[in-house]
Amino acid sequence: MVKTLYTRLALGLFLLLLAVGLLYTFISLYSLREYTASVNQELHRDLAKNLVSDRNLVNEGELDRSALKELFALYMTINPSIEIYLLDLDGTILSYSADPAKIKRKQVSLEPIRRLMDDMSRYPVLGDDPRSHDRQKVFSVTPVPSMENPQGYLYVVLRGEEYDAAETMARGGQLLELSAWALLVSLAVVMIAGLAVFRLLTRRLTLLTRLVEDFEHSDMSRKPVSTWRDRRPVVRDEIDYLGVTFDDMARRIASQIEQLTEKDAQRRQLVAQVSHDLRTPLASMQGYIESLKLRRDRLSPEE
Repeated sequence: MVKTLYTRLALGLFLLLLAVGLLYTFISLYSLREYTASVNQELHRDLAKNLVSDRNLVNEGELDRSALKELFALYMTINPSIEIYLLDLDGTILSYSADPAKIKRKQVSLEPIRRLMDDMSRYPVLGDDPRSHDRQKVFSVTPVPSMENPQGYLYVVLRGEEYDAAETMARGGQLLELSAWALLVSLAVVMIAGLAVFRLLTRRLTLLTRLVEDFEHSDMSRKPVSTWRDRRPVVRDEIDYLGVTFDDMARRIASQIEQLTEKDAQRRQLVAQVSHDLRTPLASMQGYIESLKLRRDRLSPEE
């Protein structure tokens, strides 16, 4: 039974460590993804603004649509990881640098755009991905043609489908290998620490089990020679409390058995004394009766 308990404890500890390792891996991957998104948005937070100024997209206070188309074609070749969209003031997509068949949204939410424009140091701020119905990604945005006279927004998704494909390939290779090594190392460290704690716990349970077995094999009539109080005089936790309680119980049982033995001896002595006291008068009466039986022919009815 004790071995079964230890086996269950070991199995439970292993499953706990496995769960901790998987949770650690999940948190690490999530934190790495958030960190990468934050760095990406910080490095490219002025990308949309720089595109407008560097490519001369504004001509005489108006957005140059032909220059915008050239920008779409150019950056799809130079930097395929970004996706550029032109939005109106309601968030409706007017133009984009993508295959029309891949666009799933006609409008993106303006709330993340306004939140990022109000505080450019807040990141990662995730906006709607026009290529998905529910996915959100980091972005860069600027009003066009100008902040003073906004007629729309230049909305740049910083981690487009090409970036996702490259990240998936990397995650399937080196990143997964590093994650596996991190999981194994963390499991090994936690396993060693868990085994140390497990040893400290089971060592005292083994001692308590040995004391119980010794008391059981002593037919419970003798007080235990080695007690929990002798080895651990200070009660610090539930195991110590259980050991001290067992000591008290063992002493009480041994004392009760000793009292029962003494009572049984007294009972035997009482029976012997009562038997002796009753035997003497009964023997005298029996002698008288036998004498009367022998002389009954010579005695009168009155005698």
